[in-house]
Amino acid sequence: MKRILLLLTATILATTLYAQENTTPEQESVIYLDSSKENSISSSNGRLSLMLNGTRLEIGNKRNEADSVSYYVKNADGTMEMLSREDLAVAAYNANLTTIEANKDNNKAYFGILGIGAPKYNHFSAVEIGANLLTDLNYKGYTPEEANALTFSNRKAVCVTLNVASLNVPLTTNRKLVASMALGFTWENYTIAGNYTMEYRDGMMRPLAIDGEIKKSKMVASYFHVPITLDWNIKSDFFISAGVNVDILTGSHLKYKFPKTKIKDEITLNPVQVGLTARVGWKRIYVFTNYAFNDIFKEGTGPEGHRLSVGMGIGF
Repeated sequence: MKRILLLLTATILATTLYAQENTTPEQESVIYLDSSKENSISSSNGRLSLMLNGTRLEIGNKRNEADSVSYYVKNADGTMEMLSREDLAVAAYNANLTTIEANKDNNKAYFGILGIGAPKYNHFSAVEIGANLLTDLNYKGYTPEEANALTFSNRKAVCVTLNVASLNVPLTTNRKLVASMALGFTWENYTIAGNYTMEYRDGMMRPLAIDGEIKKSKMVASYFHVPITLDWNIKSDFFISAGVNVDILTGSHLKYKFPKTKIKDEITLNPVQVGLTARVGWKRIYVFTNYAFNDIFKEGTGPEGHRLSVGMGIGF
């Protein structure tokens, strides 16, 4: 069959070239042979167009370019259908609009409230629960006795974060890389070991002994919490992300019992904390770690130490 088609092609080409040499331009003819349609032959001026099994071959002059170009679309059943220039223009225009809309959708920023309205590649869960502690503690400026009294325990040192709102912006069309941000609140508990609490005295937070046996003594801090991350969506909703946290102090107090006592606004905590965050997980279920660069207390008013938390995001 291929040999027959090649022979037919050579015959048509030779005939056309001979005709071009022996006719005036007005008498030149172009034969359109479409092998997907039996006996489908049409004539026009300008060039020879031969369609063989979906491949177009064209030769001839270009003096009548507009009349010598045709366009085909292949149907699902394998047949070829000719398109007019107007049909092609409309199809190209619609295809361009579709591409533009798809690109707009890919670059669209999505805003969610407690996960509602957020895209599937938003990895901020509404609630995060973990344990927090102070690292790199340094009791410079304290006596040894004060340093021993003002120690922190990891027991019941719990942090809870509520991510109220989220914003996600895809950076690639396949959404492999996404810039994300959340707005929320964090509550942190730091347990003070022994029968002590703290008080501000002589320019520093100093230990204060509590009479009797107490059940719990702790420092509580709350922050307006803003994590900003770059998410790498690997496959099947698994992801790795890293970024920065900005925490703005909204309140603090000391608490101990028994008797149940609460002391507000006497802690010299740094008002702004900046640090790093890293997460790995599936959809909105993940493990995280947060680390702050700043000392938790204002310089020279308390022990030097950095906030560190490790926990889990519970997605919905």
